[in-house]
Amino acid sequence: MAEQTQKPPTRRRFGGFCDCSRIFVALLALTLLLASPADAQASGFDLQAHRGGRGETIEESLRAFAKSLELGISTLELDIGITKDGQPLVWHDPTIQADKCADTAPAFAGDPAYPYVGKLVYELTLVQIRTLDCGKRLAEFPDAEVVRGNKIATLPQVFALADSYHADVRYNVETKVEANHPGASAEPQQFVDVILDAVRAAGKADRVEIQSFDWRTLPMVHRVEPAIPLVALYNEETWAPGSPWLNGIDATVVGDPMIGALIVGANIVSPRYQLVTGRPYVDHAHSLGLKVIPWTVNDADAMRDQIANGVDGIITDFPTLLRGVLAGLGLPLPPAYHRG
Repeated sequence: MAEQTQKPPTRRRFGGFCDCSRIFVALLALTLLLASPADAQASGFDLQAHRGGRGETIEESLRAFAKSLELGISTLELDIGITKDGQPLVWHDPTIQADKCADTAPAFAGDPAYPYVGKLVYELTLVQIRTLDCGKRLAEFPDAEVVRGNKIATLPQVFALADSYHADVRYNVETKVEANHPGASAEPQQFVDVILDAVRAAGKADRVEIQSFDWRTLPMVHRVEPAIPLVALYNEETWAPGSPWLNGIDATVVGDPMIGALIVGANIVSPRYQLVTGRPYVDHAHSLGLKVIPWTVNDADAMRDQIANGVDGIITDFPTLLRGVLAGLGLPLPPAYHRG
């Protein structure tokens, strides 16, 4: 009988790394942890106003950001979409949604793109988007202040607003890449380039962290701005086998989303808050050098539970409520700011 030649085992790859074993992944994560930049976040509990505090004011409006500054928060949390002409628009959705915005008039006579409601942000220029009235109150936030005639802001406008308050706050900037719908948004590299250009122009590189569900954008940031903290957002849908959100990482092989976050260079994990199941979750993250800032916590009891778990901050639609919880627990509060 002829001698059979044994073929070497096939090795899958993810994100440029061999998935030979979990031991290898753990060693890789440890190497990345030791090589990662020092944590640039301010000390103390991080009170983040989600979309400027959309439970209290029309989301991501300049009015919402101003009210959060006057209330006293640590961080303004906001989203960025990229317009057709490459502007960093402070807007969560890939489209202009009818429940948030209404058309007023075309940007110029006979504009074939009009009406703009229902169009992708990436299909519209800033001039076209500025014609919209985006001051509608969402049904899920019936007590939010309406901002009539609200115009969607740009990232430089948010920076300028905070500067007018002389506010020593941070900015948690999310790249709204539609990883599961290619073509519905700009490509990851354009997001990184446009956002970082605005950050540098405003002199905010030491006040910003970049967050994303699309983990491709995170190492792109560190290649050019290694000192900016990175935030790995995830939930059950994005941290999953075959996920398009994970920069090629195989969630089945890696197993632990925190190890995955380290592989892409993150300093902070930001899970859906229900995934933070107790103190061991947070202790595990801290043992890896990661902070934990869950989203989006809008109930006082849930806020207290998360604080008891040892989280480093909370992202909330109701910053006034979270301030009240922190005050009730005797924890330090971030300062309020006023134009003066």
